Amino acid sequence: MVRLFGFLLILALGSEIGYLYQLLKGQVALLWRAESIEKVLEAGKLSPDQRAKLELVQAIRAFAQREIGLNTSKNYTTYVDIERGPVSWNLVVCPKDRLEPLEWSYPVVGAVPYRGYFDRAKAEEARDQYVAEGYDTYLRPVGAYSTLGWFSDPVLSSMLRYSEGNLVDLIIHELTHATVWIEGDVTFNESLASFVGEAGALMWLQRKYGTDSEVVRRVLDERADGVVFLKFMRDIASRLDSLYQSDSPQKITLRQQIFDFARTEFRTLPLKTELYARFPSWELNNARMALYRVYRERTDVFARVYLACDNDLKATVEVLRRCASAENPGLWLEEWLRKTG
Repeated sequence: MVRLFGFLLILALGSEIGYLYQLLKGQVALLWRAESIEKVLEAGKLSPDQRAKLELVQAIRAFAQREIGLNTSKNYTTYVDIERGPVSWNLVVCPKDRLEPLEWSYPVVGAVPYRGYFDRAKAEEARDQYVAEGYDTYLRPVGAYSTLGWFSDPVLSSMLRYSEGNLVDLIIHELTHATVWIEGDVTFNESLASFVGEAGALMWLQRKYGTDSEVVRRVLDERADGVVFLKFMRDIASRLDSLYQSDSPQKITLRQQIFDFARTEFRTLPLKTELYARFPSWELNNARMALYRVYRERTDVFARVYLACDNDLKATVEVLRRCASAENPGLWLEEWLRKTG
């Protein structure tokens, strides 16, 4: 038995070492190919649109530091051409009978509900293995990620295809991670970055184009749709939670009825834009639902902090920076909100 345990332990460690090696290899490859943005601009090999977007990133970076108080360090001062594909893939794995994704723990980052892969084939191999074991999975492309200050995060060529508003959102989202991070509380971290990214992007567009501009009105309509869609997704999750906590022997069959109902119900939502138009084609399962919850679950709490700070995003980030350093961040934030009324 001891020999068997030892053999299994070696296999497990070998598997994890192999996984970590591909992460390190992918990160080193990015760093090795990175060029300073100044040199890239001087070389004159970019298209006019790429050049404009790269210059825009530098303006966003300065804006994020000056107006929002985010740590920029040397992030987004270099550029890497990754051609057409995403930089990596994240794999979310969830049991079929609960909205609780599997978690993996890493130094500094803590526990996270996804596995990152630079190699798509390896990501798909891991996904297929979990599917064979009876799990729900969701493999999604990653446009950018933060190394939390351990490395200088580069601007990726794929990012230059984003619209202006989405690019501002993305840069501020990732810089928020480099500024405020609670080890092991990925829902706090991702919900916060989602909130600050969206609020920062709106601030940028309002200052550049005016509060009554068409682009700002469009973003405000999308944000209104986001509120409607969040409530819709929470309702679906609530129904699933109730089913999974029941004694029904047909949970797996009945959950499909909930997913089918969701696609029908979606058509009745009072949405103003096409932002969520692709929802009916989503492959709905627990993994996808759980990941959406991670990125959105606490955004309304951060909206309350923002309101209490008189819609001052820089002050909001400072409050949440203090919150992250508290011994019990959740309790600290509840007390802060109670005191500020």
